Amino acid sequence: MSALHIRRMTVNDVPFGMEMKTAAGWNQVEADWRAFLSYNPDGCFIAEWDGQPVGTTTTTIHDGKVAWIGMVLVHPGFRRLGIGKTLLQHAIAWLQHRGVPCIKLDATPAGKTVYVPLGFRDEYELERVETVANAECGMRNAECGIEKGSSDMKAILALDREAFGVLRKPVLQRLANEHPDLCWTISSPSSANCHLPSPISQFSGFLLARPGANAWHLGPWVARSPETAEALLRACLARLAGQRIFADVPVNHPARQIVTRYGFVAQRPLTRMWLGCNDWPGNSTLTYAVADPAKG
Repeated sequence: MSALHIRRMTVNDVPFGMEMKTAAGWNQVEADWRAFLSYNPDGCFIAEWDGQPVGTTTTTIHDGKVAWIGMVLVHPGFRRLGIGKTLLQHAIAWLQHRGVPCIKLDATPAGKTVYVPLGFRDEYELERVETVANAECGMRNAECGIEKGSSDMKAILALDREAFGVLRKPVLQRLANEHPDLCWTISSPSSANCHLPSPISQFSGFLLARPGANAWHLGPWVARSPETAEALLRACLARLAGQRIFADVPVNHPARQIVTRYGFVAQRPLTRMWLGCNDWPGNSTLTYAVADPAKG
């Protein structure tokens, strides 16, 4: 392993990152790599073998408390040499040295065999689902009191913190600012059922989406009730009619029943895992789809 060297990733490495994710068949676009570098410019890494880039990983730190490891990718010609594990261990050590108490990731079944021996523990199961949005399933936003855009970012951040466990302002603000037409909110439970708003309005849900290389990616999708969640989904499906959509939804959760009704089918399982402590678990019942396996 003396030929292996880990260095910091820079914007000049984005084309290589794109090569790696394309080889793996993942959904990220160039903007995703640039976002990782903006969230944590010193915490994204490249593995080099004899000076040649052969692997990647990223870390995202949320509110100094919870870090996410993602984009652990190795060039197909250099697999089974321990490069992925070395990248992972480097990222863990880097985060622990900076005092981040909780480290999380979303594991594929193959990845889980690497993470468990390193001390990662299961939090809950997820499932990647996909569909082609049906315009007939959609609903006009005005009919449900759904608002488009992120004008009430303070309310979005507060509800997301309740669901996720810690504040992740840079991630949500970047998503909402880059794709304002792919952001929907509901400010009262009654509007989700298409009734008149209640006298006291309560911010009750939001959904963000973004473009991907293989499909549009839905999430985070956060709501206080299944009815609110479904109304948000219908607005998203109307906007993306005819387009392929991915979402990562919790198993054994109302989200799974909702997406099944709208034609989503299972693609692959994931497991949300943690290392260190899990003192900020949030409220997973509010989460209908996570933001991204690479950053939470």
